[in-house]
Amino acid sequence: MKFSVTGRLQPCLAVLALLAGCGAPSSMPNGPRATAQTPTMQPPATAAAGLYVSVAGSGAAILGYNRKYKQICRIESGYAGGISADRAGNLLAASGASNTVTVYRGPQLCGPEYGSFSDPYGQPASISSRDALHGTIAVGNIFDKTGAPGSVSVCTVAGGCTANLTNSNMYEVGGVALARDGDCWADATNSLGTASLTYFRRCAGAGKSATGFVNHYYGGIQIDRRGNLVTIDAFSGTIYVYKGCDPRCSLVGGPFALQGASVYGTLNVNSTMFAAADVDTSEVDVYRYSPTGITYRFSLQPGSGASELLDGVAYSPGG
Repeated sequence: MKFSVTGRLQPCLAVLALLAGCGAPSSMPNGPRATAQTPTMQPPATAAAGLYVSVAGSGAAILGYNRKYKQICRIESGYAGGISADRAGNLLAASGASNTVTVYRGPQLCGPEYGSFSDPYGQPASISSRDALHGTIAVGNIFDKTGAPGSVSVCTVAGGCTANLTNSNMYEVGGVALARDGDCWADATNSLGTASLTYFRRCAGAGKSATGFVNHYYGGIQIDRRGNLVTIDAFSGTIYVYKGCDPRCSLVGGPFALQGASVYGTLNVNSTMFAAADVDTSEVDVYRYSPTGITYRFSLQPGSGASELLDGVAYSPGG
């Protein structure tokens, strides 16, 4: 069963609806859109082994696509939430409804569940880890469980969440990224609705507000192979690429226009491809990526039996 054309989102993104209490999309129709179920262009053989797509609705699931973008498996998650994959291809899935994070063993797509843990600090919306089985997992909580401002939980599968990072610039936390040296960033909005990026050295301490960050709203963060931060500006439908942000940012590229509004995107392990969960059309838009430009290639229309809501997308293995 294929997805149909969907409604355009109002300023309350459906991908975070279950977490933030937003409403469903309106019924405003979108215009025609060319898509490809079997894309003519394929990534190079050294690219990611596959792609995960998280979908919401009555058929909520995580769908697994192989290198040729053909669906080959699914995980019956039963909930909606953000997803990511580490460099070994282990899948991380967040559930804001139950405040849990589940890890599935890779590198094969839709591998068995490895373990899970509860997040005692808030509602998980985004996740980042370089070694999900044994290392640190940074969890972006859009809000605290009691409705207090969002935060970043510092966790492991074995030990659960042992620290909670907060900052006055963080009210709604949309994205989180964890670098190879252990530094992490939270992409958020403050209490006035202004975009903010907060830098936490070694993913600890009080954090510092990044300067030179020009995004208008929150969104997902990825780190490319050069160490650049690839950030989505959700409502403007663009991405910006920065270097540094520790705490001073230097703009490398952007804004680069996406096909539609997206909150979350994903880089493949070689940082040659970028895929975004398009909440305007409920499709996955795939691009060629470089820090100085992106090129749209095709859109993937997931078939899941769920309602037309995408919650996240993750190349596996991740960047």
